[in-house]
Amino acid sequence: MNLRNFIRNLKTYCKTLLSRTALWMQLTIFMVLITTLVAGYLIYKDYTSTRNLTINNQIDTTRKILSLELENLDNYLLDLANFCIQPYYDSRFTRIVEQDTPLTSEQLSYAKQQMFYYYYTRNDILDYELYLLHQDLSIGRTNGQQHIIAQETAPEGVHESLLDCEASSLHHSIKASDSSASLVYYHSLFQIKGRVSQAIVRLQLDDTYAKQLIENHSEHEEIIVFLNDNDEIIFSNHEELLGNSREFTSALSNRKKQSDGYETVEFTGQPFLLVEAGSETTGIHLVSLTPLSYIDSQIGKLRQSIMVSGIWVWLFTILLIYMLLRLLTIPLRMLATQMHKTGEGDFHARINVAGSAEICRLSESFNSMVTHIDQLIKRTYVAELSEKDAKLAALEAQLNPHFLYNTLQAVSTEALVNDQPQIHRMITALASNLRYTIKGDTLVPLKQEMNYVNDYIFLQKIRMDDALEFTSSIDSDAENCLIPKISIQTLVENSIIHGKSGNTNTIHIEVSAEYNDTSVIIKVRDNGCGIAPGQLDKLYSDFDLQKNTGKYGGIGLANLYSRIRLLYDKPASLDIHTQEKLYTEIVLTLPVTKGVPYV
Repeated sequence: MNLRNFIRNLKTYCKTLLSRTALWMQLTIFMVLITTLVAGYLIYKDYTSTRNLTINNQIDTTRKILSLELENLDNYLLDLANFCIQPYYDSRFTRIVEQDTPLTSEQLSYAKQQMFYYYYTRNDILDYELYLLHQDLSIGRTNGQQHIIAQETAPEGVHESLLDCEASSLHHSIKASDSSASLVYYHSLFQIKGRVSQAIVRLQLDDTYAKQLIENHSEHEEIIVFLNDNDEIIFSNHEELLGNSREFTSALSNRKKQSDGYETVEFTGQPFLLVEAGSETTGIHLVSLTPLSYIDSQIGKLRQSIMVSGIWVWLFTILLIYMLLRLLTIPLRMLATQMHKTGEGDFHARINVAGSAEICRLSESFNSMVTHIDQLIKRTYVAELSEKDAKLAALEAQLNPHFLYNTLQAVSTEALVNDQPQIHRMITALASNLRYTIKGDTLVPLKQEMNYVNDYIFLQKIRMDDALEFTSSIDSDAENCLIPKISIQTLVENSIIHGKSGNTNTIHIEVSAEYNDTSVIIKVRDNGCGIAPGQLDKLYSDFDLQKNTGKYGGIGLANLYSRIRLLYDKPASLDIHTQEKLYTEIVLTLPVTKGVPYV
């Protein structure tokens, strides 16, 4: 309840405050709020899009670099694989590798000699060992030794690496070096038949590749990580990662997919942009982690520039809005002042303000309204003085039709005395029509309306002779139904006036009336020129004008349509069916009304 009272009091206070505040001030505050919201949104949108664009560019650039580095590393590892299987290119050396009996001194010397040659064909190898599984014998050069020696001990980790080689499709295994940022490469040698491992080659490589890779990613605090096919870290430029593969793998598994498509990981307490590339050939991975703080610092100056530009645009827009609103409201204030004077009775002053087309039209309308009010006030006095004269003129207008009717009756009698039956018939028909029109009935029986129509047709046939043919078919049950006076005659007259064309010598008009329990259907059909589609649309527009605006003043069909709308509470309709140059049929549907007609 208290909340409702608070809201109600707040609304009342706001309404009171608005009623005391000038319109230009209200519009200014409103436009300032809208402009502020739009400017803030645009600044935020611009900054966000710029940040996303910078991030996407960083991702694309890093991904391209990683792909190139990965391609070089694949080629390098494949080249090492070819180097490791060189003993199989020598059939004698191959037999030594596959021999399961102890080697002779000659065989051992030959193996040392060949490995010495192989070793010095490359300058990126620090240690080179061949471990013969059947002999449990290691031949090679390690720990900076000058000569190739043979030892009856297995190199450290060789059996674990052998299992990794047998599980690899390339029969190799890559391990991290304990001493430096270099890597240790293993490759197994086996018989093609049965794929049984005979020996394993171990290469201790120098750190040339690692240094180059770290140097390529030494800017903007980027972390680069080299992973083997078992997701073990081989080397990285971040010392805390070395020997901590599990924590790093866990961080990668908890990566977050951002709404703009890029991925981030939380590591060492801060978010990093994640970009990685993997080789389907060798199974190795390169992972790049770029701090988002670095990217934000790079666009910090741009953000400041966007903010400054946005504020200047906002201030300039507010100034323009203020000037525009003042320009629009000053004429309104002048108009309000003049309206106040007019309300006090000053109808002689006029206002002429400019500013916009709408304000000019408003000023003209106000001046026109004041002039019209002044004229109406003056006319009121004239109307009061001539009220008696108006009443006398109205009485005279009512008497004149009766005088004309009595005169026609006298002329008809004179024609009959002088043996002029045709003239007598014409004048009698005309007098009958005149008497019918001046009667006060609004609704008449259909039979009475048809008598009026027959007299009208008689007079028209005197004028048109054989050019007019008329037939009627009236249901006897419909003769006593009440219909609007001069309704059928209006439709017949419309056919005579508009149906006759130059292409036909004779126009035939047919009137029919049908009766059912709820309505009387009256049809007037002619074989005239019909109605063009455009003209038919115009007729229906006139109907709508009568219906929508109440402008009942009009003649013909539109006037008849207005009358039936006023006379009937129940639905009544007037429909037109026509085909140009063939016919026109107008259907008047009225609700059944019987009894004494009302006035």
